[in-house]
Amino acid sequence: MKRTFIALSLLAFASNGSFAAENTLNHNKLADTFLTALNSQKLSNIENFVVSQFSKDALSRWEGTGKDRYVGYSMNKALYLGNLEVLDSKLEKTDNGLQHISTVYSKNIDMQYRMVIYFNNEQKHAITGWYIGENPKDTSHLSKLSDDRFVEEVKSYSTRLANNGAFSGAILLAKGDKVLFSAAHGLASRRYDVPNNLNTKFQIGSMNKMFTSIAILQLVQQGKMSLDDPMTKYIDSRLLGEGDFSKIKIKHLLSHTSGIGNGEGFNAIQNKVRSLKDIIPLLPSIDTTFEPGSRWRYSNNGMMLLGKIIENVTGESYFDYINKHVYAKADMRNSGSFDLDVPVKNTARNYWFSVETGQITENLMFQSVKGGPAGGGYSTVSDLHKFAIALQNGKLISKSLAQQALSAKPELNANNWGYGFSIRGDEENTIIGHNGQHLGMTARLNMYKEKGYILVVLGNYESSAWPVIAKVNQLMKRL
Repeated sequence: MKRTFIALSLLAFASNGSFAAENTLNHNKLADTFLTALNSQKLSNIENFVVSQFSKDALSRWEGTGKDRYVGYSMNKALYLGNLEVLDSKLEKTDNGLQHISTVYSKNIDMQYRMVIYFNNEQKHAITGWYIGENPKDTSHLSKLSDDRFVEEVKSYSTRLANNGAFSGAILLAKGDKVLFSAAHGLASRRYDVPNNLNTKFQIGSMNKMFTSIAILQLVQQGKMSLDDPMTKYIDSRLLGEGDFSKIKIKHLLSHTSGIGNGEGFNAIQNKVRSLKDIIPLLPSIDTTFEPGSRWRYSNNGMMLLGKIIENVTGESYFDYINKHVYAKADMRNSGSFDLDVPVKNTARNYWFSVETGQITENLMFQSVKGGPAGGGYSTVSDLHKFAIALQNGKLISKSLAQQALSAKPELNANNWGYGFSIRGDEENTIIGHNGQHLGMTARLNMYKEKGYILVVLGNYESSAWPVIAKVNQLMKRL
């Protein structure tokens, strides 16, 4: 197939210590060559480029797995997005070097993307990383959409993606408790040719953090704890690593402003972790990295510790508490943290391109055996819609406490985060929810505060959920 794309524009910096035109030309040519490798969709071309052009530091990241990670990420994007056409590009100088920013178009996804390549100041092996993400056109100036037309646009786009092999999963769009559109596409199991359906249980990644946060807020509402309680009131700091944990409050853990670091060792035991008791040996590796409330930093370990707090306060296992007080109260009958080696019916496997196997592969060998407070559970589009409605209607926590949870916390330096929920968009279109992502799975719940819509997208192949969500957000501005 003929691969065509617009040549990357050249940009020479002027004075004040900027790069010479010759170097600028080289950076553009290198970006051009990288796009050619991506558009070839050949593993050998992509691997050769990464090995020859990425910096040694980049290739040695993540305990020496940097090369495979960059090759894998690049190959997955190449296969998923298909041929990329450059619409415009520019070079920008940063403190650490240059970044090449281009707007590209994927015909397979029918969407614009923002592609960024990071360069250091070296002349060889200069690329330190890259990223590509949805960047749809601003269409807010176009004519307004009726509710019916909006739903048809979402339905048409998701179906087109599915027909192009780019969407495998399920989608539900509702206004309040009224479901306007729902559909399932693709295969839950490529091994056995089992299609996805609307009751298929998909892995939801970090979306479990919402349930953990609601459980904590239930205990706050019951007077069993306070948002201003120190974490050490419920967790013995002697079990943890270095740092002053007494300064960390419950509200810091909920808003990802605790300063708790990533910890070590989970991957080595993830196939054995079936209860929160099993993570106790990892606690000494958890330390603090900044003053609580001074910064925002997403923390899986912070949520895991909230799970332990739930157990210590209630005397119940984390899983039993969530089942009884979140899932049951919201009538979420198909949600849970299931053991992967137990044959739970109607569950979807997740698929991605593996450098190790050289083909589309199940991610079964690259995840924990059971989800927990920070992620890894299962749910359906219907159950997550029920969760959103129960949260909004005061069935899980009071409406006043829900308002606190669903509002940003700038006073804690969490400008885009509440208590367990992300807060995005703008004053006229606030988007509240959470996403989940792991190898082969993407998931998102969006509650559009001013518009009253609820969107749930669960995908089990590469980046299935993200373009659907980007398209809905784009269309939402025209309502």
